[in-house]
Amino acid sequence: LNIIGTLILLFVGTTMLASCGDDDDSVGGGSTADFTVTKTEIIFSKTGGTSSFSIANAASPEVSSNAAWCTVTKGSTTAKGTTSCTVNVTANTETDERVAVISVKVGSKTESITVTQAAEDGLIVEQTEYDVAAEGGQITVNIKANGAFEETVSDAWVSSIDMRGMETYTRKYDISANATGSRKATITYTLGAIVETVTINQASADMGNITASAADIAKLMYPGWNLGNTLEACDSKQLFTNEGGLATEMGWQKTKTSQAVIDAVRDAGFKSVRIPVSWLCGHVSGGTNLEPVIDSDWMARVKEIVNYCINDGLYVVLNDHWDGGWMEVQGFSSSTSSFTSLTDEQVDEKIHTLKYMWTQIANEFKDYDEHLLFAGLNEPFQEYSLFSTRHATLSPLLIKYNTAFVEAVRATGGNNAARTLVVQGPSVNIASSCTYMDSSKLPEQAGKLMVEVHYYDPGQFCGTFDSNVYFWGSGNHTTLSGETEHNATWGEEDYMREQFAKLKSTYTSKGYPVIMGEYAAVWRTISSDQSKHDASVKLFYKLVNEYGINNGIIPFAWDTNSLNNSPEGSMAIIDRAHCSVWCTVALDGIKEGVAAGQWPTESY
Repeated sequence: LNIIGTLILLFVGTTMLASCGDDDDSVGGGSTADFTVTKTEIIFSKTGGTSSFSIANAASPEVSSNAAWCTVTKGSTTAKGTTSCTVNVTANTETDERVAVISVKVGSKTESITVTQAAEDGLIVEQTEYDVAAEGGQITVNIKANGAFEETVSDAWVSSIDMRGMETYTRKYDISANATGSRKATITYTLGAIVETVTINQASADMGNITASAADIAKLMYPGWNLGNTLEACDSKQLFTNEGGLATEMGWQKTKTSQAVIDAVRDAGFKSVRIPVSWLCGHVSGGTNLEPVIDSDWMARVKEIVNYCINDGLYVVLNDHWDGGWMEVQGFSSSTSSFTSLTDEQVDEKIHTLKYMWTQIANEFKDYDEHLLFAGLNEPFQEYSLFSTRHATLSPLLIKYNTAFVEAVRATGGNNAARTLVVQGPSVNIASSCTYMDSSKLPEQAGKLMVEVHYYDPGQFCGTFDSNVYFWGSGNHTTLSGETEHNATWGEEDYMREQFAKLKSTYTSKGYPVIMGEYAAVWRTISSDQSKHDASVKLFYKLVNEYGINNGIIPFAWDTNSLNNSPEGSMAIIDRAHCSVWCTVALDGIKEGVAAGQWPTESY
């Protein structure tokens, strides 16, 4: 090689070495400094168990523990660079507290999580047998303990002398966020006859501006109407994705909701609107399945429709509808023929997700006044083939879900600390709710809570089962030959009156107003005795409202915006495309029922 060639090769080689020597720790599109860990400390009881944490913005994190009793398992990493990790701690059989350190390394950067586990109970008596002269005397028993202990003396001739051998004990306490007024708690320590007390005073939360109770607003909310088949439209295949998008609003009906549509609802005489919504099915734009982030465009569209209602002075009930069935059994689908129980771990995960979702919603609507109510779910455990005979078994699980929903909303503070919230009974079935989730099992005392049920009895008339009953009510049965098989044989006036009275005795008389979140009867064109069918539908809507109001129940008519009433029939009342009343039969019944009903005058 000539001298010039040699110099060129030396320059290129040096350049390549310099390039290879650069410190490039880029992970998931950023530097190692970008990655974060959701926890810095985890505390376990002596029995051990599992916990979890997440690593964000890290494509290939290295995770390790420095203790054999504390292991960490790394899950898969999402496309956005989020990794969920599970920590497993065995039971502590030692009498000393123990500490482990979990290291998370990405490139040249390391973050640490401290894992602390409480000690097993320890009590050691240094000498277990003493010889004492006949004339008596004293003995000293040396004791080591890592916790409080009690003393019992078997005979009166042995008496304890009050002494305190001082050891230093460390206790840790979690103080939960306060979502109510100022509060006080005490911790009492007892060692024999010695009692020590610590008082904890916690400041009041920001209670916002809502002063109206659930009972105050309930009597202003009837009659109610549902924006059905609209914001809740979803495909379970799109769970935890953003594939649904804004177009789903017209997926099950064809009219985009506008201020004019809500104006028509108000003009028809309705005082409140229930807005069923899917949040996690087709509208998740980030996070993980455990902590899904609701798409901002979808949140804005829901808010826009809520504002249409608020603009008209209407009350709004905003819920989490079926939402792809994510709250039901694992791997749920409507075609499933067998029942699968959730594990405790799966239940904990669903509670975590429920809280994460409702925290986002509650924060978004935090400043709204009492005209906005939140309803945690829709029809939990409704699927007949799976759940209809298991309400007794599933109710304790539902109580956990209801409690998690209330806790999540209250924790956001402000107006949400006093906002009226709505919880559901199993399958929102009246009998099951009153039997398995009476007022003693509700997550809050009366004042800011309502209970939700639905009413579609008899299903053969209302359209939820084989819809072959056209005539309902004792005065509306047909006598035409060949048509009497379409008369209702159960679920008429007396039945409805008894069911609604049961709700009053179980809930409203104890301070919990009831929302009948859905009810409807199918109105159709039939080949004979149309007038009696019309009278049947009108009477049903009338009595649901009259009996409901008499018992402190707010009925919400289900409206699908499907205007074809022949032959399968329709539950629609408002023609949204033309902003007008479509089914005057149903609306006339509602108006008559409201006029005839009398809200309970007793205080609750």
